Amino acid sequence: MKMNSNKFLIILSTLLLTSCATDIDFHIPLNRFDSPEVNGGFLKGDVGVKYGRSHKVTTAEVVEYIFPSLFDPTLSDETAIEASGHLSSNFSLGIIKRVDFVFKSYGDGPDVFGLKYQFLGEVASEGKEGWKGAIQLTKGSMDEDEGRLNVNLASGGTRNYNGRIELETYDISLNFGYRFNKYLITYLNSVYSYYDSKSTLTSNTFPTLEIDGIVRTYGGLLGLRFGQVSQHVTFYLESGVMHSRWEKNIKETSVPIGFGLDFSW
Repeated sequence: MKMNSNKFLIILSTLLLTSCATDIDFHIPLNRFDSPEVNGGFLKGDVGVKYGRSHKVTTAEVVEYIFPSLFDPTLSDETAIEASGHLSSNFSLGIIKRVDFVFKSYGDGPDVFGLKYQFLGEVASEGKEGWKGAIQLTKGSMDEDEGRLNVNLASGGTRNYNGRIELETYDISLNFGYRFNKYLITYLNSVYSYYDSKSTLTSNTFPTLEIDGIVRTYGGLLGLRFGQVSQHVTFYLESGVMHSRWEKNIKETSVPIGFGLDFSW
């Protein structure tokens, strides 16, 4: 009990002393909301909004304390991964009957675009029962300012920090499912993502700090899409197991649960 009390006091003291922080981070989406059906024809498409889970990857952080006359700000370049909530939007458009162009926008992460090819079963616009299968390839990038923090020093001076992040990402998924009727399809989506990141933290008094690393995310997602495409509105519900690993052996496993809405034409 005494040990637990000491830990509690340490955590409480840290929270009380900490004033503000700026960090360099990005989000990797865990829920993907992809069914194994393409739209099914030239210019047939859909647009949607989703809420799911993500892995937030923090590569560097500057923390300023409430009493700057006693404590200088601290700088951490220890990468951390934690689960977080995540909003996203999506758009897809048929190129030919079995191929769609896809675009996804993720908050605080790179937008991605690519192609989806359905190699098994009938397409979404036909609404026929049976097994479905599709493969999807996407890529994306992000080059973003992470903000500026001016901190006070115990010596009475100030220090400026500026953060920046550059990302390249590649993603592949293999998706199989079964349509029971014109209203319901279930699917199992296997996903592999590769994120190559470069974080830069600059200061007016210290050398520039660069943190380079690769995060690999993979796992499986079980979901359902409910609603008739010809009636324009469909709903998604999805969960699974997803794992992210930073190349320095930092890792996180999550069970994401998400839901969303699509409008089709």
